[in-house]
Amino acid sequence: MTKMKKAIIMASALFLLGACSSSNEKEQAFITSKEQAKSNVSVTNNPFFKEKKEGKIEHLHGVGYAGNQNAVYFATHEGLLVYRNNKWYETISNKHDYMGFSATDDGFYSSGHPEEGSSLGNPLGLVKSFDNGQTLMNLGFYQESDFHYMTVGYKSHTIYVVNQEENETLGRGVFYSKDDGKTWSPSQLNGLPQTAAGTIAAHPTDENMVGISTAEGVFISRDNGNTFERFTRKINTTTFAFQEKFIVFAAVEDDQPILVKQSIDTKREEVLSVPRLKEKDHIIYIASNPENDKEIVIVTMNGDIFMTKNNGESWTKLASEGEI
Repeated sequence: MTKMKKAIIMASALFLLGACSSSNEKEQAFITSKEQAKSNVSVTNNPFFKEKKEGKIEHLHGVGYAGNQNAVYFATHEGLLVYRNNKWYETISNKHDYMGFSATDDGFYSSGHPEEGSSLGNPLGLVKSFDNGQTLMNLGFYQESDFHYMTVGYKSHTIYVVNQEENETLGRGVFYSKDDGKTWSPSQLNGLPQTAAGTIAAHPTDENMVGISTAEGVFISRDNGNTFERFTRKINTTTFAFQEKFIVFAAVEDDQPILVKQSIDTKREEVLSVPRLKEKDHIIYIASNPENDKEIVIVTMNGDIFMTKNNGESWTKLASEGEI
């Protein structure tokens, strides 16, 4: 089997397509430089946000600590929600369907579809925001591609996209860029098992390290996805996240959810406690605070959201079945 065929097979196996928004004919100019972004990037005391005291989170597409604000961003089918200092916030506009949401130290990258009635074209292609989604910068593929599955290094800003449909620049497969989408290279994906893949995640600072979770464990590449080796023991992993010196992965063992923190250098495992979950519920998203690796957020298949600030010794429930 050729390397490109392997890439195509893996891209096809990476998840199912999600819901899409309707297309729009009108276009709106993107910002073209960071200097054009809004200056107020806080969540509190920002008219772009309002407190959300109740409601349900549905169609979650990503979780992360965007912009070094100690705030957790939740990308949904209907825009961004933010949890900060025990309060929930929502944006008053730009409620886009953010797919492939990836938080970074200076904002977030995403793809997806514009909100209904927006003047933006559909799909969004690859976009970046420096100001919590108040403005967007176009990095390519506008009205051409929708990357449902992508990841970006938190500080390295290395971008990986799973391209499921050919476009003018990329074929089918996994591709990466180290210059904000100006140039792209294919990831050959050698060493991955021929099984459906789950989460793809980039290391926060190592521009060459990327990982993919599978039913046989988490596999890590140190050469931008060209060759992979199993990092964890052989176990059915449902998702994982990189920290600077660890990976945190969720798995199913004996039909029970487990959460493990594993050293990248020594591979030593630390099994973390898991909050009480409903029967057959499993963890599908993990996010870690880049400023405090003991602070972790998990989201379950049933829509329960929990946060720990002490490495799993205790958990606070932020949402129950999506209800905040």
